[in-house]
Amino acid sequence: MAVDNLKQIAELAGYVDELGQDEVQRLMSEAFAPAEELPSDYAPQLVMQWELADLRDAWRWTGELPPVQQTARIEKPSYRTAQATVDAFHFVLSLGDPERLAAWLRNHPDDASSLIGTLEEAA
Repeated sequence: MAVDNLKQIAELAGYVDELGQDEVQRLMSEAFAPAEELPSDYAPQLVMQWELADLRDAWRWTGELPPVQQTARIEKPSYRTAQATVDAFHFVLSLGDPERLAAWLRNHPDDASSLIGTLEEAA
């Protein structure tokens, strides 16, 4: 089917009239010819070249010790109370209801110590 399509294109483009049917068929057959032969150890040679070019893998071929793997340290960002939580704390505090304030602080255990610390600093 691919050859039929190429033949039709060649006829419509005028290549058959210009070059002749035999030459057009010869040119088309080149497109479908088998690839040139590669050495049987082509893939291992290619892998070796790639690994020798990479410092992380060169040791596999040079006899050196493998490089020390460095683990990435990802530090956990420090927790910071959101400004909206601080504002909500000041609102609940302004209500003057100790029981409601205590309940609100129990619902915000990660923020309670820093919020109470701001009160101590202000006093």
